[in-house]
Amino acid sequence: GAGAGAGAGAGAGAGTGAGNGDGNGSKPGAHPNPAVDRRGVHAPTAGPEKKMISGLKNVVVTPLSHESCSVLKAADALNNRRGYVAKQSNDALAYVYLEDMEQMGEGSSNSFDDFAAQFYPAIRKAGLIIDVRRNAGGNIDTWILERLRRVAWMFNTQRAGPGDTTMQYAFRGKVAVLVDEMTSSDAEIFAAGVQQLGLGNVVGARTWGGAVGYSSNPELALVDGSGFTIPSFGPYVGGKWMIEQRGVVPDIEIANDPVATFNGKDAQLDAAVKHLMGLIAKTPNAEKVPTKPTYPDWSFDRETCKAGGDGGSDAREQRKGVLA
Repeated sequence: GAGAGAGAGAGAGAGTGAGNGDGNGSKPGAHPNPAVDRRGVHAPTAGPEKKMISGLKNVVVTPLSHESCSVLKAADALNNRRGYVAKQSNDALAYVYLEDMEQMGEGSSNSFDDFAAQFYPAIRKAGLIIDVRRNAGGNIDTWILERLRRVAWMFNTQRAGPGDTTMQYAFRGKVAVLVDEMTSSDAEIFAAGVQQLGLGNVVGARTWGGAVGYSSNPELALVDGSGFTIPSFGPYVGGKWMIEQRGVVPDIEIANDPVATFNGKDAQLDAAVKHLMGLIAKTPNAEKVPTKPTYPDWSFDRETCKAGGDGGSDAREQRKGVLA
């Protein structure tokens, strides 16, 4: 099995079903108990497993749970989109997907790690697509925006090897953010931040439109078992409230047709690729770290000095050409 979680299926969870957790407290990585069926009921066994039956190899197949299959399908779709973007852009663009904006979410969700694992290997790409479609939010928008705002105001290098940026890990390429009608809460705030700070363009469909949040006790319980929350804060900019009841309106609006999407097409992703490649064509190699200057010869001219001349004049002239 693959993935992790406390529900049914694979991982170290305590749920019922097949995978590496058999519902009876088996250790992660342990072989699933063939005597437990997918409903958690002990099935009769026929003794030791036979490797050959009538000359044919006997294989015991343990099916994955629905949850485990969903995790695997999502991972496969993510890898396909990442490969598609690389192919369509001749490896000039990188694709980053965030399923939520949680610091430590349920199951395997940890968007701090998810972003870092996808972003930093792509730090020298010419363009970056950050996909927050179907992202239900969280609270790490500021953390991500800070990374994208880093500016390479200076470069440094060792004697051997390429140069690097200061600020460290400054991304110098173009940025596009993908959103849809299910992008909500902190994911909307992130997309709006990209627009407001001029970090890139937002592509897709108008977002959900819910950014009023709450603090302190998230839910107040009533005697009948129900509960309610009290809106505590909301965002505004330029003297106007933002996002709530309106959403984030993309810079490039495009909808995914349901039938085409079912058949594997993604018009929004294609639009983001086309947009970024157009920007890159206008300013090629803008993301690259500039080549370091020629090393100057600052040696002292001993012979000129012996003859009564200025042995340091050549070095001073070279300094004028290489020092800012």
